[in-house]
Amino acid sequence: MKAIVFGSTGFIGSHVVEQLQLAGHQVTAAIRDTSNTTFLESLGVNVVRIDFSNPEAIGKAIEGNEVVYNCTADTNLHTQNSLYAPVETKLTKTLIETAVSQGVSRFIQLSTIVVYDFKSNNPIDESYVSQPEYLSQRVAIEREKVIEEVAKKTGIETVILRPASTIGIRDTKSFFARLFTAHTNDQFPMVGNGDTKVSLIDTRDIGRAMEWLGTYEKPKADNGVYLLKGFDTTWFQLKKEIDRQTGRNAKIVQLSTSEQTIMVKNFTINRIWDDNKIKKLGFNTRYSLTDAVEASVYDLLNRVK
Repeated sequence: MKAIVFGSTGFIGSHVVEQLQLAGHQVTAAIRDTSNTTFLESLGVNVVRIDFSNPEAIGKAIEGNEVVYNCTADTNLHTQNSLYAPVETKLTKTLIETAVSQGVSRFIQLSTIVVYDFKSNNPIDESYVSQPEYLSQRVAIEREKVIEEVAKKTGIETVILRPASTIGIRDTKSFFARLFTAHTNDQFPMVGNGDTKVSLIDTRDIGRAMEWLGTYEKPKADNGVYLLKGFDTTWFQLKKEIDRQTGRNAKIVQLSTSEQTIMVKNFTINRIWDDNKIKKLGFNTRYSLTDAVEASVYDLLNRVK
């Protein structure tokens, strides 16, 4: 398979490129002029620097590829990235429309579980209808709608992956990096006994899934939207695993439930995803909670040094 990845210098995007390369595909990493290419160059993939605001440059980069991966514009609830949503949505539209014009057979979008609201404690699958409360949730949903609309209009085959919150190497600002910093400062946040459940995933498995989605046989009646998780755990179990990997038992800081912030909601409402749909098609994750935390903690500790 000949594939091009946009957003390839990002946390998850870099893993997508890596797994495509490991699987033996011909990979091009499309990046902005200011992006750091150190890791990509170590992989030996083709790196193309382009102006993402220039449709013609995007077209030249996509030309000749069979599959386009869009790993850009991952909107996070804990940041203000949602303020730039119009630009992000416009870029997604440009990428898929350009992919259509270049005869690409499949467009794969890295989405996010941010699309889901906080109104259910039960396992959620792809059929769950979300009622967004936050701008970032609306942005994530709108971005998916852009893809679905272009697909319906043009017939291009599309795939949307919504992975669980991720733990992995090359992480600088995800939820786990922030928890690790809090743990290092002896201030690990928690609500109650930390027995709320959460679905997480090792970033390597997201990369593996994205690679798999590039070549799998998509069922005719399938809309191509998939949830993905690696394992279920509780916040207390996650803390104990970080304790074990770092060799120190960090103190717990109790969060006030009177303030219904996004962080508090994450710690008080089960965030469990049902990914049986993609599993039934043949994809299975590989890495456990221990695997993910071990790799990430080792990476974070050595980066500090």
